[in-house]
Amino acid sequence: MKNLAIGILSVVMAVGLVGCETPEGRPDRTATGALTGGALGAGTGAIIGSMKGQAGAGAAIGGVLGAIAGGAIGHGMDSQQRDLERQRVQSIPRIEQGQPLGIADIKAMAKAGISDEVMISHIRNSRTVYRLTTAEIIDLKDAGVSQKVIDFMINTQSLYPPPRY
Repeated sequence: MKNLAIGILSVVMAVGLVGCETPEGRPDRTATGALTGGALGAGTGAIIGSMKGQAGAGAAIGGVLGAIAGGAIGHGMDSQQRDLERQRVQSIPRIEQGQPLGIADIKAMAKAGISDEVMISHIRNSRTVYRLTTAEIIDLKDAGVSQKVIDFMINTQSLYPPPRY
């Protein structure tokens, strides 16, 4: 029994460290989650089932349930990553060209884990002026944008006054 537990733990660690990849070479969290969940579930099921003399049945049931749960969690992570990549792809050209950054761009940068200082630098370089409503401020907070960045966005009106004709 001890050797079985060590073997299962070794397989789970190997899959977790290496992970699965798509044919394009990107991480496939759905497959990695299904494999890891299946291995953990099979091991747990075998251990629990062995107490009643049904290690094989316990391993089968645990493996199926673990694979389903792990695959579902991995799929959610894959979906989140695809959303971030789509948002990031739309924001990068605007940042590189110094074009105005919309609220969606700021939210995408926050979700991507870009630091406050870098976000503020991008806003400063784009010279974007924000006139945020209360609803937009709440939306930014809910999206994970820090208060420091939100305060800077609010103060852009005084930093970049409108041109006089």
